Amino acid sequence: MALVSEDFIKTLSLPKKEQPAMIDLPQEVTPDLLSSLQEALSKAAQVLGPKLVADADQLAQLLVGVATPSADLVRERIERNKTIKLLTQQTPWFTAAEIQAANDGHARAVADWKRRGRIFSVASPRGMDLYPAYQFDAAMQPLPVIRSILQAFGPVADPWTLVAWFHFPNGWLVRKDDPEHRPQAPKDFLDDEEAVVRAAGLRSSSYVA
Repeated sequence: MALVSEDFIKTLSLPKKEQPAMIDLPQEVTPDLLSSLQEALSKAAQVLGPKLVADADQLAQLLVGVATPSADLVRERIERNKTIKLLTQQTPWFTAAEIQAANDGHARAVADWKRRGRIFSVASPRGMDLYPAYQFDAAMQPLPVIRSILQAFGPVADPWTLVAWFHFPNGWLVRKDDPEHRPQAPKDFLDDEEAVVRAAGLRSSSYVA
């Protein structure tokens, strides 16, 4: 086994470990090839050494910054998880298999509805798609109003935002015959398409429990 000596390592511009640094090379490496390799390594270190060290420092700073979340970010993630737990417990859900079974087992029906923006889902902790039950009528067909709401709501990076919006009382949704003018949750206002679609267009950007 041929070795590159510590004396050669000292000639490199890259930092050296406290312990003697040795590089293992295959036994078939000849002295001529070893000399050529040392020369090539030396040139590479002279050209790339400072840049590699600078890049490593920048990467380390980035990783430290990413790995050290701010207190505000930690609080935001805690509130998000609390909200998801509440929504998971209080929302009736259907799986894709349950919806398919109610539609003569058409395997592509649910995926097609979702692709066309007629329904939406969230991922469970196990990675299974879950669909809020209020999106469907008694025959397990998508309510037409859901598509209109999703279009008015616009794209979302986190589908739980949609679930939260449907779940919590909305100040834009009040029954005309309610003397107390209590805000209603959009999921309980789906019979008034005009009002609920308008509320979706006026939505707030965050919801917490």
